[in-house]
Amino acid sequence: MARRLNWAILSLGCAALLPFAQAQEVPSTQDITFTHPVLKTAQVSAPFGMRKNPFTQKPSWHGGVDLGAPWNDPIFAPAKGEVIFADSKAGWGIRVDLKLSDGWVLRFAHLKEISVAEGDLVAPGSIVGIVGATGRSTGPHLHLEAVYDGKQYDPRAIQTLDLYTDERTR
Repeated sequence: MARRLNWAILSLGCAALLPFAQAQEVPSTQDITFTHPVLKTAQVSAPFGMRKNPFTQKPSWHGGVDLGAPWNDPIFAPAKGEVIFADSKAGWGIRVDLKLSDGWVLRFAHLKEISVAEGDLVAPGSIVGIVGATGRSTGPHLHLEAVYDGKQYDPRAIQTLDLYTDERTR
């Protein structure tokens, strides 16, 4: 009974904070030139913010956006940057973190494989990995996070960042 009450209180607290999480102002990306979409074809399968966790069925925070995409599709760097992480990490599966200018980091998770190495400098349009379903995943997709100063932002809120090009799936 106490466990259910704790979850109810947590859910209400998270629901009360949801408007603030989704209405956050995105720090400037004016020094970043996004010239390439992240994926060719995709569909948002899980939004940024509070959601029902697909494993626990409980409300939980989702710090990125999930983009359902075909197995083995390439994942592109949307801007130039430095690879600061390229390995497997518990829960994330295979992951690449790309540091852009002004401190922005784009995190690509659940990859099937990595096409870059830590320390690599990548150009826009470079393939950073391949769509997969590693880690805690329910199917092929890209979990994409936008992190600035340790805080997660909705990648869809970055106006000049194109997540995918297939207009039929937006």
